Amino acid sequence: MPSRINSKAYPCRRTYSLRRDAAVSAGEKEIENVFGLPEGSVRLHLRNGRRARADKSIDSLLKDYGW
Repeated sequence: MPSRINSKAYPCRRTYSLRRDAAVSAGEKEIENVFGLPEGSVRLHLRNGRRARADKSIDSLLKDYGW
């Protein structure tokens, strides 16, 4: 019988997921908070290498990548 996993050590996946209707700026801040990174260290980019606009939605960013 498998042992139970401590939920505090392994939080649910939803904590790490971004809502598709969220803005890129909110997504960057969420990634920084979850992984404990300094402010401004995360940048989401378009396929061509340019930084994504802060008001662009995560859904449209993923569509650009073919997801």
